[in-house]
Amino acid sequence: MTDTKHHETALRTLIQQWVDATCKGDLDAVMALYTPDVVAFDAIGALQHKGVDAYRQHWEMCLSFMPPGGEMIMEPHEVTVSVGGDIAFAHYVSRCGCIDDKGEQQIGWLRATVCCRNMPEGWRIVHEHYSSPFDPQTMKIAEDLAP
Repeated sequence: MTDTKHHETALRTLIQQWVDATCKGDLDAVMALYTPDVVAFDAIGALQHKGVDAYRQHWEMCLSFMPPGGEMIMEPHEVTVSVGGDIAFAHYVSRCGCIDDKGEQQIGWLRATVCCRNMPEGWRIVHEHYSSPFDPQTMKIAEDLAP
């Protein structure tokens, strides 16, 4: 396997580890995938989160939305990975939300860009950006879009 293919595989594995930890609500496992100086632009909450401690607080708030007995859903689609030395990025669209305690889906689509750095402990997320498209005339999220 070429070095580039090896790194692409490692990044896809990192994204899958993030998805698995997120769906389990395992905050420690999620946070272990970020660099200490991560900067995140999430689709909800603050304009930006600087540093892993600030982002952890945001994640705690996000996970609190998960209803007891519910199931988190995070499904990346159309994942594209690009590697250049010790820096890489991936982008994808993601079906995101949960199945509540009544079995009803609360799901929407998000756009994601993840920038990573190869650290001594392996690839880690240094920047993350999740967003939802919106209608500029109504300023409302365009909820009916899907890939």
